[in-house]
Amino acid sequence: MPFDGFDAEISLGEGATPLIAAPASLKAYCSVESLSLKNETANPTWSFKDRGTLTCIAMSKAMNEDLAATVSTGNMGHSLAAYGAKAGMQVLVFVPEYTPAEKIAAMAIHGAEIFRVRTKDYAGMKKAVLALAEKQGLRVVSGNGPFRVEGYKLTAFEIFEQTRGRLPDYIAVPTSACGHIRGLFKGFVELQKAGLIGDLPKMIVVQAENCSPIVTAFRQKKREIIPFYKGYTVAEAISGGDPPGGNEILDKAYRFAWLAETVSEEEILASQAALARSGYFVEAAAATGSGAVKKLCAAGSIMPSDKVLLMLTGTGLKDAGTLKRHSLNVREITPQALEAEMRKIIYNAGERSGETIY
Repeated sequence: MPFDGFDAEISLGEGATPLIAAPASLKAYCSVESLSLKNETANPTWSFKDRGTLTCIAMSKAMNEDLAATVSTGNMGHSLAAYGAKAGMQVLVFVPEYTPAEKIAAMAIHGAEIFRVRTKDYAGMKKAVLALAEKQGLRVVSGNGPFRVEGYKLTAFEIFEQTRGRLPDYIAVPTSACGHIRGLFKGFVELQKAGLIGDLPKMIVVQAENCSPIVTAFRQKKREIIPFYKGYTVAEAISGGDPPGGNEILDKAYRFAWLAETVSEEEILASQAALARSGYFVEAAAATGSGAVKKLCAAGSIMPSDKVLLMLTGTGLKDAGTLKRHSLNVREITPQALEAEMRKIIYNAGERSGETIY
């Protein structure tokens, strides 16, 4: 790590998140025999961002800063607000107006100052805020910053430990600002340089079809990303249409034979439902990985025997508004009618199992 010393007091207990085999229902959905899930929703603020925020706050403390700021669609703002509060720092967060209320409230409860900027174009808003911050001498933490990447590479080390060196063939990463996928890969490269692993896992760059500056360029064999402006997607956490780190990730995708795939709005919701019915309620952006793997398997780019890992990047509670897009089995009923309904359900369950239930 790029520090002479490290103050453990700034930690909120991030990391050591579960890496577990996917249930049979999810394997069938993706058409993969060996499918595992890295559940980053188990971090303190319920997303992968906490790993990168840890190292950013550590550097801020090393530089004797007392103010931290970021531009965010929600997850990083929540993370920075929480870690800043623990470190005794003032935190400023700039978010686009469409950021879910759940995420804004989660930032604000930690005492952060939130600026909800009226804009439909996150990339343009981010550039404007960064320009103003530079003019005012304010350092703004970005999703692709070098110190965030140092935190994300720890996930690669953790996967190496949890698999005892038997790494997956592919790792599907929902991608926006590019820091996460960059950090993961950096960790594996360092493991390889240390002689601890042989082949590098191949990354799968996953983006929403409506906001896919990297994947669209990859398909067209371009050397620079194709910016997406005002591209709405239900996966708002990966709605960065002009990521500063995009060209680097595009270059790595070519050099290391990565895969890249987009997921439509309908496919995102279907994947979110499939994950939930397997026991994992993740936000729409986190569900894009399973949708992408499903499409890549159908296209023959991934074989059923390949080992695949899905990065579950954020919890569904981050954006409860998405639930309105799903068909939920909730019924209103009177106490008088409840007994008959219970009896019917119990009887049907017995019929399915072949048992007599009284």
